[in-house]
Amino acid sequence: MKEENFGLALLLAKKAGLHGKTFMSTSELAQLTGFSQQSISRKLRELEEEKIIIRNVSNSGIEVSFSEQGRKELESFYLELRELFSKKKFSLKGKVVDGLGEGSYYTQIPQYKKQFSDLFGFEIFPGTLNLIVDPAERNVFTSTEPLKVEGFKSKERTFGGINCWKCILNKKEKCVAIIPHRTNHPDNVLEIIAPVSLRKKLLLKTGSIVEVQRDE
Repeated sequence: MKEENFGLALLLAKKAGLHGKTFMSTSELAQLTGFSQQSISRKLRELEEEKIIIRNVSNSGIEVSFSEQGRKELESFYLELRELFSKKKFSLKGKVVDGLGEGSYYTQIPQYKKQFSDLFGFEIFPGTLNLIVDPAERNVFTSTEPLKVEGFKSKERTFGGINCWKCILNKKEKCVAIIPHRTNHPDNVLEIIAPVSLRKKLLLKTGSIVEVQRDE
């Protein structure tokens, strides 16, 4: 969502609720926000194009409700503000799940290994710890500027870059959360790498609940 449209989205959420609907005209919204009717029409169109709202237009006004994507984005804004006012490092909970078996291959490719070592000062244990997390919380967790592992090309194929964030698992183990630019994982999965087997070191098993805190 464009930041310039957040104020209007928040107003609509107050009127409709996250799961309800509101019926208003562009003139009413213009009076409430101080924008022109033309600007309101443009902002509503942009929110609809970004799949934040669902809009039905008639001669008597506009019916607006929030999509699932819209609710997630508003939740992400809320979590960011909560972190700002609490002055605590953001953390999220995740459930350990079995991966696709690709992590052990990619983490041992020499070009990746060297960059990880240069950035974080350790050799990566083969594989990743995969966590199921709340997508909105993942958005907040990864909202800070990432450290970047650059992509590269081999004779056979192109390998994508990786965004990385230093973190601490269960308030004990320093590690790194990663999101590859090219991934088969949905947006509710967060991958963790470390210099050791996190499953063995922290006695984790599939289904274990862990806490991941940013280490800034």
